[in-house]
Amino acid sequence: MNFNILKNQFLLLIIVNFFLGFHIFAQEKSLDELLDLDISELVNIQVLSASKTLQRIDDVPATVRVITSEQIKANGYFTFEEALADLPGFQFRNIMGLNSYVFQRGVPSQNNLILLLIDGIQINELNSGGFYGGGQYNLDNIECIEVVYGPASALYGTNAVSGIINLITKNASDYKGLSAGALYGSFNTFSMNASYGYYNEENRAGMHLSGMYKTTEKADLRGVKGDNNWSNDMENFEDDYAFNLKLDYKGFNAGIDYINRRSSATTYYKSIGTEYKDKGTLWNIRFINAYLKHHYDFSKKWQLSSQLYLRDTEVMDNSIQIINDTTQIGYYRPNSLFGFESLINYKPGGRLDMLGGIVYEGEQLADDYSNTYSASADEKPPVPNPPPMENNQLFSAYLQARYLIQKPLSITLGGRFDVSSVYNNVFTPRLGLVYHKNRFTSKLLYMRAYRAPKPWDYNDGAGNQNLDPEEIKSFEWSMVYNITSKIRLDISLYRNILTKIINRQDVNQSWHWVNQGRVNTDGMETELEYRAGKIEAYLNYTYNNSYNEADQQIAEIAKHTANAGLTYSRNKNFKINLRGNYLGKRKNPLPVSATGSFYVNDALIFHSTISVLNIHTFNFYLIIKNLFDTNYYHTSNRNTIERYRQPQRTLMVKTEIKL
Repeated sequence: MNFNILKNQFLLLIIVNFFLGFHIFAQEKSLDELLDLDISELVNIQVLSASKTLQRIDDVPATVRVITSEQIKANGYFTFEEALADLPGFQFRNIMGLNSYVFQRGVPSQNNLILLLIDGIQINELNSGGFYGGGQYNLDNIECIEVVYGPASALYGTNAVSGIINLITKNASDYKGLSAGALYGSFNTFSMNASYGYYNEENRAGMHLSGMYKTTEKADLRGVKGDNNWSNDMENFEDDYAFNLKLDYKGFNAGIDYINRRSSATTYYKSIGTEYKDKGTLWNIRFINAYLKHHYDFSKKWQLSSQLYLRDTEVMDNSIQIINDTTQIGYYRPNSLFGFESLINYKPGGRLDMLGGIVYEGEQLADDYSNTYSASADEKPPVPNPPPMENNQLFSAYLQARYLIQKPLSITLGGRFDVSSVYNNVFTPRLGLVYHKNRFTSKLLYMRAYRAPKPWDYNDGAGNQNLDPEEIKSFEWSMVYNITSKIRLDISLYRNILTKIINRQDVNQSWHWVNQGRVNTDGMETELEYRAGKIEAYLNYTYNNSYNEADQQIAEIAKHTANAGLTYSRNKNFKINLRGNYLGKRKNPLPVSATGSFYVNDALIFHSTISVLNIHTFNFYLIIKNLFDTNYYHTSNRNTIERYRQPQRTLMVKTEIKL
């Protein structure tokens, strides 16, 4: 990045902050009135995802950060990745097409090292184990996002390697009545959403219903703006549909989550100078989760929670990923799963707290895609037949105990034993020491996790049926200190060792996946947070040194990233947010022709949101992404595309109504 541009952007940020601060103090009668919001309230936040039971955030044996619904709105988040981008520890590979990828704590992947949940039920794709990033999640229906850092297979099993992200949706008891919203913006971006909630306090019965539609072309990647990867007639779109229904009756809770992502696959291949076309493709993937949960308190000491769930993830049979000079190729891949989990929480009082659970899952997974081919580039392919299916089973048991050694020191010990019909037996332990007293919390953690091979790994290319699960060991020390009632500092130091990595290997004019290599990550995350009356501000920094067994830097991972933001609430009707993301220099798998380097340059990106609230039941938002129209890129793991241009300046206007 040009140093003068960087300097000017920082100078502008300082000037804006100065005048905001001057205006604040000029308008307020006293400093005491301004500093009336106590940051220590964060200590009392209860989270569910870290231990599968509600627990104070400073007591759980993990580093956990929470994104609230208020932050989602104030920051103008439009996609799932945007919500994560302001947190420490996250980096991204957005290919601006059929998927985008999230890297947590220094390990690149195909989204299969993070466990993504909606209301505690996995939403990872069943055949590959990865999840889909993008705009298909209805952020307007999110109560909060709980982000658990570090391995968590001791409670969750496979895929919980880098961490867990749980999207917790809104409940009828908290959001009654009808609400709706619409958004319009650059690059033909449009969305609308609506929700309705009803709750009867006396009968403890209610329902909450929400729906969303989004469409966007994301950015201008035609011709030279996209590094001449695609023509000036390039077609690139994403259409997202989401539906959520929750029913509550006394101790029972039932729900359905429906997500459908339809996008072009244009950016998966380069079209200029190749046989591939950049119009007419469609990648259509659907996710359906249905569940029935029950919670029963036998007494103050014993609680039982059980859930039945059905999952369906299907690449629909009208998907066309490839159109070349001679054919269109159709894709179809259905997958389904039935699961049951029962958890007992025992709190005898005094120093001991225990929980244990059993899990059964039966899954029917496609061996691979079913493909069909048309006779020309202008002809649609026939609908593919169902592919051969595998029937797999998993039995699991886990146990975790927390013991208060002596106030304020506690120890947590847990483990999970998985018995799979595919990858045999895996045991993953967890150990944590937590010291919490007054304004200070310290955690010393040892965690292990694994990612089981899926049909995608076993059967892709030439295939390899002799794969072992990937394994990670993690050591972490974290500290949180409320310096004052307005200022909070947290630091995490960690070392992760990922082994038996499932990597692609070329063989006999084809490829297969093998267990090969190791990734070591030495990392640090630190965040300073300030809350005082009408001001909320944060500054975080992440250091990730990821290297392989030959001591070579891991591609796509920046050593240095940082984020900062400030939100000023003039009153209950007006709020302004300004924030910035610094993306460090990253090694690219391919050399970049435009720069003659193996590295993608660093970048500093700013965003802003202005909120006008509570105007006769209306809310209005002006959202500006990439405020200074910075030209910046993400890395690429594709063979023919060297890097991916990210969106130019994007303006969006949003309105909401509450009835």
